Amino acid sequence: MNKTIASSVVGAVAAGAGLGYAVAAKRLASTTATKVAKPRLYIYDHCPFCVRTRMIFGLKGIPVDLVFLANHDEDTPIGLVGKKVVPILETPEGVVMPESMDIVKYVDANYGEKVILAESDPSRTDLKAWIKDSADCMRNLYHPRFHATLFAEFAFQASRDYYKTKKEKTIGPFEDAIAKSPEYLAELNTYLVQLESMLKKPHSVNETLSYDDIDLFGRLRGLTIIKGIEWPPKLQEYIMYMSTVCDIPLLDTLARF
Repeated sequence: MNKTIASSVVGAVAAGAGLGYAVAAKRLASTTATKVAKPRLYIYDHCPFCVRTRMIFGLKGIPVDLVFLANHDEDTPIGLVGKKVVPILETPEGVVMPESMDIVKYVDANYGEKVILAESDPSRTDLKAWIKDSADCMRNLYHPRFHATLFAEFAFQASRDYYKTKKEKTIGPFEDAIAKSPEYLAELNTYLVQLESMLKKPHSVNETLSYDDIDLFGRLRGLTIIKGIEWPPKLQEYIMYMSTVCDIPLLDTLARF
Protein backbone atom coordinates (compact mmCIF):
# COMPACT_ATOMS: atom_id res chain seq x y z
CA MET A 1 0.00 0.00 0.00
CA ASN A 2 1.39 3.43 -0.87
CA LYS A 3 1.76 6.33 1.51
CA THR A 4 -1.29 8.16 0.13
CA ILE A 5 -3.60 5.28 0.95
CA ALA A 6 -2.10 4.83 4.41
CA SER A 7 -2.44 8.52 5.18
CA SER A 8 -6.07 8.42 4.09
CA VAL A 9 -6.76 5.54 6.44
CA VAL A 10 -5.21 7.35 9.39
CA GLY A 11 -7.16 10.48 8.49
CA ALA A 12 -10.46 8.64 8.34
CA VAL A 13 -9.95 7.19 11.78
CA ALA A 14 -8.72 10.46 13.28
CA ALA A 15 -11.75 12.25 11.87
CA GLY A 16 -14.03 10.08 13.98
CA ALA A 17 -15.61 8.20 11.10
CA GLY A 18 -17.03 5.69 13.56
CA LEU A 19 -15.29 2.78 11.84
CA GLY A 20 -12.71 0.36 13.15
CA TYR A 21 -9.24 0.81 11.73
CA ALA A 22 -9.49 -2.30 9.57
CA VAL A 23 -12.96 -1.45 8.26
CA ALA A 24 -11.90 2.07 7.34
CA ALA A 25 -8.88 0.73 5.51
CA LYS A 26 -11.00 -1.78 3.64
CA ARG A 27 -13.47 0.81 2.41
CA LEU A 28 -10.76 3.19 1.27
CA ALA A 29 -8.96 0.39 -0.53
CA SER A 30 -12.06 -0.78 -2.39
CA THR A 31 -11.39 1.67 -5.22
CA THR A 32 -7.62 1.27 -5.17
CA ALA A 33 -5.46 -1.49 -6.65
CA THR A 34 -3.77 -3.62 -4.02
CA LYS A 35 -0.10 -4.53 -4.17
CA VAL A 36 0.17 -7.63 -2.01
CA ALA A 37 -0.83 -11.13 -3.08
CA LYS A 38 -1.16 -12.46 0.46
CA PRO A 39 -1.11 -11.03 3.99
CA ARG A 40 2.12 -9.26 4.89
CA LEU A 41 3.57 -8.58 8.33
CA TYR A 42 6.16 -5.86 8.92
CA ILE A 43 8.07 -7.00 11.97
CA TYR A 44 11.30 -7.33 13.95
CA ASP A 45 12.43 -10.88 14.71
CA HIS A 46 13.27 -10.12 18.35
CA CYS A 47 10.04 -8.27 19.14
CA PRO A 48 7.59 -10.10 21.47
CA PHE A 49 4.66 -8.11 20.08
CA CYS A 50 5.60 -9.19 16.56
CA VAL A 51 5.73 -12.80 17.74
CA ARG A 52 2.07 -12.48 18.74
CA THR A 53 1.05 -11.71 15.17
CA ARG A 54 3.19 -14.48 13.72
CA MET A 55 1.54 -16.95 16.10
CA ILE A 56 -1.98 -16.58 14.74
CA PHE A 57 -0.84 -17.16 11.16
CA GLY A 58 1.07 -20.26 12.24
CA LEU A 59 -1.75 -21.61 14.38
CA LYS A 60 -4.24 -21.24 11.53
CA GLY A 61 -1.87 -22.37 8.79
CA ILE A 62 -2.31 -19.13 6.84
CA PRO A 63 0.54 -18.19 4.44
CA VAL A 64 2.06 -14.81 5.27
CA ASP A 65 4.93 -12.71 3.96
CA LEU A 66 7.29 -11.54 6.71
CA VAL A 67 9.09 -8.25 6.10
CA PHE A 68 11.87 -7.62 8.61
CA LEU A 69 12.27 -3.86 8.82
CA ALA A 70 15.58 -2.24 9.68
CA ASN A 71 15.29 -1.08 13.28
CA HIS A 72 16.20 2.50 12.40
CA ASP A 73 13.75 2.66 9.47
CA GLU A 74 11.16 5.24 10.45
CA ASP A 75 9.86 6.10 6.98
CA THR A 76 8.27 2.74 6.18
CA PRO A 77 6.05 2.38 9.26
CA ILE A 78 5.21 6.08 9.31
CA GLY A 79 4.25 5.84 5.66
CA LEU A 80 1.98 2.88 6.41
CA VAL A 81 0.26 3.86 9.65
CA GLY A 82 1.51 7.31 10.59
CA LYS A 83 3.96 6.34 13.35
CA LYS A 84 7.04 4.21 13.96
CA VAL A 85 5.60 0.97 15.25
CA VAL A 86 5.71 -2.73 14.54
CA PRO A 87 4.03 -5.07 13.90
CA ILE A 88 1.97 -3.81 10.97
CA LEU A 89 -0.42 -5.97 8.95
CA GLU A 90 -1.10 -5.32 5.26
CA THR A 91 -3.61 -7.49 3.40
CA PRO A 92 -4.62 -8.08 -0.23
CA GLU A 93 -7.97 -6.48 0.62
CA GLY A 94 -6.25 -3.21 1.45
CA VAL A 95 -6.34 -3.44 5.24
CA VAL A 96 -3.36 -1.80 6.90
CA MET A 97 -3.28 -1.87 10.70
CA PRO A 98 -0.87 -1.73 13.67
CA GLU A 99 -1.24 -3.02 17.25
CA SER A 100 -0.42 -6.68 17.80
CA MET A 101 -3.58 -7.88 19.53
CA ASP A 102 -5.79 -6.00 17.07
CA ILE A 103 -3.98 -7.81 14.26
CA VAL A 104 -4.40 -11.18 15.99
CA LYS A 105 -8.13 -10.59 16.46
CA TYR A 106 -8.55 -9.47 12.87
CA VAL A 107 -6.73 -12.47 11.41
CA ASP A 108 -8.54 -14.94 13.65
CA ALA A 109 -11.92 -13.46 12.66
CA ASN A 110 -11.24 -13.13 8.93
CA TYR A 111 -8.96 -16.01 7.95
CA GLY A 112 -9.51 -19.76 8.17
CA GLU A 113 -12.71 -21.67 8.74
CA LYS A 114 -13.37 -20.63 12.33
CA VAL A 115 -12.15 -18.54 15.25
CA ILE A 116 -9.67 -20.56 17.33
CA LEU A 117 -8.77 -18.26 20.23
CA ALA A 118 -10.76 -17.85 23.41
CA GLU A 119 -10.74 -14.46 25.11
CA SER A 120 -8.26 -13.76 27.89
CA ASP A 121 -9.43 -15.02 31.26
CA PRO A 122 -10.19 -11.95 33.43
CA SER A 123 -9.79 -14.08 36.56
CA ARG A 124 -6.09 -14.71 35.85
CA THR A 125 -4.87 -12.02 38.19
CA ASP A 126 -1.98 -14.34 39.07
CA LEU A 127 -0.76 -14.34 35.48
CA LYS A 128 -1.15 -10.58 35.10
CA ALA A 129 0.79 -10.02 38.32
CA TRP A 130 3.53 -12.39 37.19
CA ILE A 131 3.95 -10.54 33.88
CA LYS A 132 4.14 -7.20 35.67
CA ASP A 133 6.52 -8.37 38.39
CA SER A 134 8.96 -10.14 36.04
CA ALA A 135 9.06 -7.44 33.36
CA ASP A 136 12.01 -5.45 34.69
CA CYS A 137 14.15 -8.54 35.16
CA MET A 138 13.35 -9.72 31.63
CA ARG A 139 14.17 -6.36 30.06
CA ASN A 140 17.58 -6.22 31.70
CA LEU A 141 18.39 -9.69 30.42
CA TYR A 142 17.10 -9.67 26.87
CA HIS A 143 17.67 -6.11 25.62
CA PRO A 144 21.49 -6.34 25.70
CA ARG A 145 21.35 -9.82 24.15
CA PHE A 146 18.98 -8.78 21.38
CA HIS A 147 21.34 -5.91 20.63
CA ALA A 148 24.31 -8.27 20.35
CA THR A 149 22.56 -10.76 18.04
CA LEU A 150 22.59 -10.87 14.24
CA PHE A 151 18.89 -10.32 13.68
CA ALA A 152 17.78 -9.11 10.25
CA GLU A 153 16.57 -5.83 11.77
CA PHE A 154 20.11 -5.13 12.96
CA ALA A 155 21.85 -5.74 9.63
CA PHE A 156 22.88 -2.07 9.60
CA GLN A 157 25.04 -0.55 12.32
CA ALA A 158 22.65 2.39 12.36
CA SER A 159 19.87 0.01 13.37
CA ARG A 160 21.92 -1.51 16.17
CA ASP A 161 22.87 1.93 17.47
CA TYR A 162 19.26 3.12 17.25
CA TYR A 163 18.09 0.19 19.37
CA LYS A 164 20.76 0.67 22.01
CA THR A 165 20.08 4.37 22.37
CA LYS A 166 16.35 3.78 22.76
CA LYS A 167 16.49 0.86 25.18
CA GLU A 168 19.22 2.29 27.39
CA LYS A 169 16.81 5.09 28.19
CA THR A 170 14.63 2.48 29.93
CA ILE A 171 17.15 0.15 31.60
CA GLY A 172 20.40 2.13 31.71
CA PRO A 173 23.73 1.13 30.13
CA PHE A 174 23.73 -2.33 28.60
CA GLU A 175 27.16 -2.94 30.13
CA ASP A 176 25.72 -2.55 33.62
CA ALA A 177 22.84 -4.93 32.87
CA ILE A 178 25.26 -7.53 31.49
CA ALA A 179 27.46 -7.23 34.59
CA LYS A 180 24.42 -7.95 36.76
CA SER A 181 23.33 -10.93 34.64
CA PRO A 182 23.93 -13.55 37.36
CA GLU A 183 21.65 -11.64 39.71
CA TYR A 184 18.95 -11.15 37.08
CA LEU A 185 19.22 -14.76 35.93
CA ALA A 186 18.71 -16.12 39.43
CA GLU A 187 15.66 -13.89 39.78
CA LEU A 188 14.28 -15.02 36.43
CA ASN A 189 14.72 -18.71 37.23
CA THR A 190 12.63 -18.17 40.36
CA TYR A 191 9.93 -16.47 38.31
CA LEU A 192 9.87 -19.37 35.84
CA VAL A 193 9.27 -21.87 38.63
CA GLN A 194 6.31 -19.75 39.70
CA LEU A 195 4.99 -19.61 36.15
CA GLU A 196 5.11 -23.37 35.66
CA SER A 197 2.52 -23.83 38.39
CA MET A 198 0.19 -21.43 36.56
CA LEU A 199 -0.16 -23.61 33.46
CA LYS A 200 -3.59 -25.23 33.60
CA LYS A 201 -2.89 -27.50 30.62
CA PRO A 202 0.37 -28.81 29.13
CA HIS A 203 -0.15 -26.70 26.00
CA SER A 204 -2.14 -23.72 27.27
CA VAL A 205 -2.02 -21.43 30.26
CA ASN A 206 -5.84 -21.62 30.62
CA GLU A 207 -8.20 -24.51 29.99
CA THR A 208 -8.07 -23.79 26.24
CA LEU A 209 -5.94 -21.83 23.79
CA SER A 210 -6.55 -18.12 24.35
CA TYR A 211 -5.19 -14.62 24.01
CA ASP A 212 -3.32 -15.24 27.26
CA ASP A 213 -1.17 -17.76 25.36
CA ILE A 214 -0.58 -15.26 22.57
CA ASP A 215 0.71 -12.79 25.14
CA LEU A 216 2.71 -15.29 27.19
CA PHE A 217 4.57 -17.11 24.44
CA GLY A 218 5.48 -13.81 22.82
CA ARG A 219 7.32 -12.92 26.01
CA LEU A 220 8.85 -16.33 26.71
CA ARG A 221 10.27 -16.82 23.23
CA GLY A 222 12.55 -13.81 23.74
CA LEU A 223 13.97 -15.36 26.91
CA THR A 224 15.31 -18.35 24.97
CA ILE A 225 18.21 -16.18 23.80
CA ILE A 226 19.59 -16.12 27.35
CA LYS A 227 22.15 -18.72 28.40
CA GLY A 228 21.84 -20.27 31.83
CA ILE A 229 18.07 -20.31 32.11
CA GLU A 230 16.74 -23.29 34.08
CA TRP A 231 13.50 -24.10 32.30
CA PRO A 232 11.08 -26.09 34.49
CA PRO A 233 10.03 -29.24 32.56
CA LYS A 234 6.36 -28.33 32.05
CA LEU A 235 7.24 -24.81 30.96
CA GLN A 236 9.86 -26.10 28.56
CA GLU A 237 7.29 -28.46 27.02
CA TYR A 238 4.92 -25.52 26.67
CA ILE A 239 7.35 -23.28 24.79
CA MET A 240 8.58 -26.13 22.59
CA TYR A 241 4.99 -26.98 21.67
CA MET A 242 4.06 -23.36 20.92
CA SER A 243 7.18 -22.93 18.83
CA THR A 244 6.26 -25.96 16.74
CA VAL A 245 2.55 -25.30 16.19
CA CYS A 246 3.13 -21.60 15.51
CA ASP A 247 6.12 -22.28 13.24
CA ILE A 248 8.26 -19.75 15.10
CA PRO A 249 11.81 -20.91 15.93
CA LEU A 250 13.12 -20.35 19.42
CA LEU A 251 16.29 -18.31 19.86
CA ASP A 252 18.40 -20.76 21.86
CA THR A 253 20.72 -21.46 18.93
CA LEU A 254 21.59 -17.75 18.89
CA ALA A 255 22.32 -17.52 22.61
CA ARG A 256 25.83 -16.19 23.22
CA PHE A 257 25.91 -15.24 26.91
